[in-house]
Amino acid sequence: MNEPCISVILPVYNGERFLAEAIQSILDQTLPPDEIIVVDDGSTDGSAEIAAQIKAASPVPIQLIQQSNQGPAAARNAGLQHAVGSFIAFQDADDLWSAEKLATQVALLQRYPNAYAVIGYSQIVLTDPDAVGITTPYGQPGPILLLQEGLFRRSIFDLVGQFDPRLRGDEDVEWFLHLLEQPVELIIHPDVVLTYRRHTENLTGSLAGSRHQFLLALQRSVVRRRQSPQANARTATVTFANASSFRQDEEKNGST
Repeated sequence: MNEPCISVILPVYNGERFLAEAIQSILDQTLPPDEIIVVDDGSTDGSAEIAAQIKAASPVPIQLIQQSNQGPAAARNAGLQHAVGSFIAFQDADDLWSAEKLATQVALLQRYPNAYAVIGYSQIVLTDPDAVGITTPYGQPGPILLLQEGLFRRSIFDLVGQFDPRLRGDEDVEWFLHLLEQPVELIIHPDVVLTYRRHTENLTGSLAGSRHQFLLALQRSVVRRRQSPQANARTATVTFANASSFRQDEEKNGST
C-alpha cells in the first residue's frame, strides 16, 4: 500500500526556547512527513528566524507562514489552508514526538480504514524554568486528547470543521468535543508518542484558566447535544488498539 501524504502543522508564538527541538523531533521520524508548515503567529522573539534557519537545511520541505497574532486556533487553520496532505498531524513549539509516532499511526490508520483519527499516549514533564534540558516526569503516560498526540485524515475537518478562532485557550478541547459528537471511529493506542512540556510559558500554564475554558467548552457541547434531534445517534466510537503487537505481527509476517 502506498504511503499517504503527511502534512505536519506547527503553530508558534514566542517559542524560541524550545522550537528547534520540536521541529527536530519531526525531522527525526522514522517515517518522515512530506511537509512541515510552521505558522508564526506574530512572534516578537526569534521564532521566525529559527524556523527559517532550519528550513534552509531541512531534508523535509518546510513552509514558513507569518501572520499577525491571532491565537493558536487561527494559526492551525492557516496551516490547514496550506496543507496538501491527506493525513494531518499537529505539533506544538514546545513538545517532542517519539521517533516512531508517524510510522505507528499511519500503520494503524491503514489497518483501520474506517477510522478518522488515531490518538497515542502522552508523558507530561515539568520543565525547569531556568534550564531547558532539565525535566521531571509528572504522573503516568496516558491519552489526554491533545492534537499533538494524533494523526487525522484530512476529511475529518470537512466533517467536524476547523478550530474556533474566537477561543484563545482550549480551542483543541472544543474541537475534540465537536469530534466526539460525530458518528466517527477513533483509534487509541498505548504507545507514548508525545512528551508534553508544562512550564511557565504554556498558554495552558494557568490551571485555573484552563479548567474554566474546559468547562465552557463542555457546557457548549452539552447544549449542542440537547439541541440535536439525533443526539443519541451522533456519538463517536472509540477502538483501543495495541500498536506494538500489530508491529510485531507485521514483522513476523514479513519474515515468513
